[in-house]
Amino acid sequence: MRISHQWLKELIDFKLTPEKLADEVSMLGLEIASYEDLSRKYEKFVVGEVLERAKHPNADRLTLCKVNVGKETLDIVCGAPNVDAGQKVAIALVGATIPHNQHDPDGRPFVLERAKIRGVESNGMICSAHELGIGSDADGILVLDGKAKVGTPLAKHLGQTDIVYEIEITANRGDWQSHFGVAREIGALLGKKMRKPAAKLRENKVTAASFAKVKILDTKKCPRYSARVLQNVKVAQSPQWLQDRLTAVGLRPINNVVDVTNYVMYETGQPLHAFDYEKIAGHAIVVRTAKDGEKFVTLDGKERTLRSDILMICDAEKPVGIGGVMGGANSEVSDSTTSILLESAYFDPASVRKTSKYLGLSTDASRRFERSTDIEGTVYALDRVSQLLQEMAGAEVLKGSIDIYPKKQKKTTINLRASRVNQILGTNLTKTQVKSYLERLELVCRAAATDALKVSVPSYRADLLEEIDLVEEVARMYGYNNIETKTRASIQFSTQTVVKSLQDELRSYCVGAGFNEILANSLLDAKTTEIAGEGAVKILNPVSVDMAYLRTSLIPGALHIVRRNQFQGQKQLRLFEIGDVFALANREKPNSFESYSQEERVLLLLAGQHSPVSYGVSTRPFDYLDVKGEVQALLSKFSLDKWSFISYDTHKALSEHNVTIEINGTYAGYFGKVKSSVSEKFEIEGDVYIAELNTAVLHAQRVNSTKYRQLPKFPKVVRDLAFIVDSRLPQEKVEKAIRESGGTMLETLRLFDVYTGQPLGSGQKSLAYALEFQPSDRTLTVKEIDGIITSIVAHVQRTCGATLRASS
Repeated sequence: MRISHQWLKELIDFKLTPEKLADEVSMLGLEIASYEDLSRKYEKFVVGEVLERAKHPNADRLTLCKVNVGKETLDIVCGAPNVDAGQKVAIALVGATIPHNQHDPDGRPFVLERAKIRGVESNGMICSAHELGIGSDADGILVLDGKAKVGTPLAKHLGQTDIVYEIEITANRGDWQSHFGVAREIGALLGKKMRKPAAKLRENKVTAASFAKVKILDTKKCPRYSARVLQNVKVAQSPQWLQDRLTAVGLRPINNVVDVTNYVMYETGQPLHAFDYEKIAGHAIVVRTAKDGEKFVTLDGKERTLRSDILMICDAEKPVGIGGVMGGANSEVSDSTTSILLESAYFDPASVRKTSKYLGLSTDASRRFERSTDIEGTVYALDRVSQLLQEMAGAEVLKGSIDIYPKKQKKTTINLRASRVNQILGTNLTKTQVKSYLERLELVCRAAATDALKVSVPSYRADLLEEIDLVEEVARMYGYNNIETKTRASIQFSTQTVVKSLQDELRSYCVGAGFNEILANSLLDAKTTEIAGEGAVKILNPVSVDMAYLRTSLIPGALHIVRRNQFQGQKQLRLFEIGDVFALANREKPNSFESYSQEERVLLLLAGQHSPVSYGVSTRPFDYLDVKGEVQALLSKFSLDKWSFISYDTHKALSEHNVTIEINGTYAGYFGKVKSSVSEKFEIEGDVYIAELNTAVLHAQRVNSTKYRQLPKFPKVVRDLAFIVDSRLPQEKVEKAIRESGGTMLETLRLFDVYTGQPLGSGQKSLAYALEFQPSDRTLTVKEIDGIITSIVAHVQRTCGATLRASS
């Protein structure tokens, strides 16, 4: 946003240079990105007077002019047909930079040099409005007012002597979007108060309420609506000073009515709108929401399709404006307008933001309402506009304003403790010092408890809501540079090393295990969400249709990435992701936060070839045992030894042959293979194996303490056992039976062979296990180990219906 130096000086006295002001105010948090001295644009330009005009001896369309520039008379060759003796004109001296080269297709500036034109030397240039960048007329020179003083710098004559600051405004400081707001910051910096212009009106005896009515049907979106009626308005060009001021801040002058509303908006921060009173049906304003599909043509001439949550300003028959965004073409002020209805309202920031985003329409007004305006400043802004139009357009102001304010906003009061200020900032400020800093910001402070202040917040400071906000204000006024930076280092040998988060450990482990991390978008389109087939969470106001739902699983996003990698020729994929998934748990209450759940998961994905092709090594695709092994390795890494795999398919929408993972009886996730039908929809070749685990369960069940034991002093004993069992019996039941009867010395149990076929009977299989026994206090005898094996065999036969096939 552009802020005028001269405008600020009318509101508050200061002698800071532009550079110093930019530095000081930026340290308060109001960043001044740059500043521009407008007069430099017309450096080496002066007001001149054409004394003589003669024909060029060597060119029919050129003339020779003698021009008085104050200190000297210059010979200048001119090609404009309208140049004549006695005219006051804009002269560019040699060395001046012409803002707009009308002979260049791109209009690029150029530096004027002394030159011979058709044999005659020219010592300057008589400029057109187009060349000066202040108009579009390029056919003739700019003829100045006859009262212009010869030799006066052109910038001074044109009123282009201002300095303009480009400020960067944070989203929470709506009050900075005005000269009032910036002037208050300068006042706080210098310990001065801003001069607020008085709005002095001469009202006639007829009341505004007898000429217009206002009704608010949606007080949440429009808590306050103020209006005035002005008659006998003469719509015309604005005075030059007003045009210059608006031009300086980047606005195009239109007419006195529109220009004054824009001027007061930039002055106070309160957007205003002027309706042609005679175009308002029934002379009534009704503030309501639109109907779905309702059409409306805005001031820019575009037809907009509305929805039911958009706030509209209507008359008795039709919409005449979009609340807080833009007025309508059907009620705009024209040259024939004689009576106007002025609007000054407060609109809900969230409502204006949604409307602006939906319509793709951002305006000066909407940007201010989005950041919040001063709800108590609507009437003052009306009076200020009315005063200026009374002066510039001869307006008659009807008595009183129409002010609909159903529920007056309570003044915000915050308790602030000086001790809390010092605790957060690391300072030693007294309660009196804290009070003085806040009072410089025009905050009213009253003593509360011994250590506390009761601070009343002005209505234009919508960003001050809590104690911490006031602490920040104290920090700004105290000076960020004055807050001491304290550094302390110490070594503590008695404390443990800080433990990394589970997410960081998972990430480190997966990378070390050869996986590549992926980051998929948590927002999905409707088609992908439908494939996932779980309780979808639809977003109320999505950025686009491609991001209309929150993901219910990490798998769909990962499959999109597999597809893109395969298209790029990547055939060996080991991927992982740690991220949140969402679900609608209670479909009967979709508008309640309690109906939604959020859960963090870790996904492992294997696709393509197990290993790259190389000499002497045969490759193979990933299979079911690979993903199982990766899950086992991950669980073992985090000391999760009391886990089990339950092999029944949970019938998930995306995967099949799923195995449930439980840790200490708690569901932790599953692993399986992505369904072929799902892979086809994502255009993926080959099988994809996945595992998805709940990180909260991993964290809750992990063993953080590490136990150590001595290396064994006695030899281990290895035995192999093979059992013939029913082919339908899960091997984990046999494994469980062996562990139950193996005793404490059974250290390792590993299935190394599964066999079916002859000489086994039909419906039977052979399971072969390797058992390792590790004694801690003696060497086992043959008799002892045989006794253990006999016990194991008997237990397996009894619990599993098994037959011993062989032992060694």
